[in-house]
Amino acid sequence: MRILHVAESVKGGCGTYLNQVVASQLSDPAIHDLHVVVPDEHIVQVPDIPTAKRSLFASRGRSPASLLALWRATDQAVREFKPDCVHLHSTFAGAVGRIGLMLRAQRPPIVYCAHGWAFDMAGSIAKQRCVARVERWLSRRCEGVIAISDYERARGIEVGIAPERIVTVPNGIGDAPPPPPPECSPIRRVLFVGRLDRQKGVDVLLQAMRDLGGRVDLRVIGASVVGDEAPVLDQPGVTALGWCDQDRICRELAWADCVVVPSRWEGFGLVAVEAMRAGRAVVASDVGGLAQVVEHGRTGWLVPPEDPVALAMALVAPSDADLRAAGVAGRQRFLRHFTIDRTVTALRAVYRQAIAMRSSINHAFAHEFGEVGMAPLGARAERLPRMSSL
Repeated sequence: MRILHVAESVKGGCGTYLNQVVASQLSDPAIHDLHVVVPDEHIVQVPDIPTAKRSLFASRGRSPASLLALWRATDQAVREFKPDCVHLHSTFAGAVGRIGLMLRAQRPPIVYCAHGWAFDMAGSIAKQRCVARVERWLSRRCEGVIAISDYERARGIEVGIAPERIVTVPNGIGDAPPPPPPECSPIRRVLFVGRLDRQKGVDVLLQAMRDLGGRVDLRVIGASVVGDEAPVLDQPGVTALGWCDQDRICRELAWADCVVVPSRWEGFGLVAVEAMRAGRAVVASDVGGLAQVVEHGRTGWLVPPEDPVALAMALVAPSDADLRAAGVAGRQRFLRHFTIDRTVTALRAVYRQAIAMRSSINHAFAHEFGEVGMAPLGARAERLPRMSSL
């Protein structure tokens, strides 16, 4: 199989996912070749993707010019690389790729992963409903929709995506030896890794820090990506580290007693899995996919979102022994459920079924409309089969 990955942004969890998946697929004998379309401004986020395997497009935020550049790079890659399957990542690449490619009578198979539904984001009810309708319509313009958690799949079905068209493939990451537990300290050492955007709840965490009065040492890795305003991190007990490479993140995980994920909404929660791989307990919001990644009371603790008092209590109430036990249990849960090998194996099956589905459709189109003919969009949409075995 020849796989083309397309992403509009790779800063944050989507970048970690793509970097890990591509690196593993490069050694998968079932994947004969692959190519990746990514924004030039985020290329440092995917260091494991070889230069020869990627195309860059000029991205300066989510402007019309950037989205047009994304489509041109995608269209060129489809024409030159000739993929057996196109894997679209996140909302904007999913929309641009599916709308552009559906105009082709003999387009390649497409699978799409939202990496967290846009209609789950904070905003007006009217906006959420509008985005949900668009996602429902676009779900019929590809061969399959990949959900990164059972929560995300259930939400997709709730807004009208056919259950047989959407499959859960949990995020996974490569294994690495966990660092030894840190030495006991009278001050709780807490690590936050992620975008400093409203979704991630950093403002809630900072309020919890003010309530804790110096009992917690918090280190923050990340920067603002969505929007221009970042939270003010200049307060007692907080150290801002900015964006860090993977080696630095690993060192900070070794330092930490636990990792905090105070998100307002989350399709999955890859940072929690990275913490579990390192044998660190997780304190997270009880939202979305996080509630399925973290086992409350076993691998960490779940708290209501936007509740700084509950968050503060969860950060200091567990004993050192509780944190270590949760870290051990989290490590075991990572090995059972969230390794990259499991993810890549599942994706391989999704690609194969998408290719088989599209092959039958293309054959039918060629028979009825000619090799270079184009069926009307409505006729094509009606004939799309369902991914019933996913």
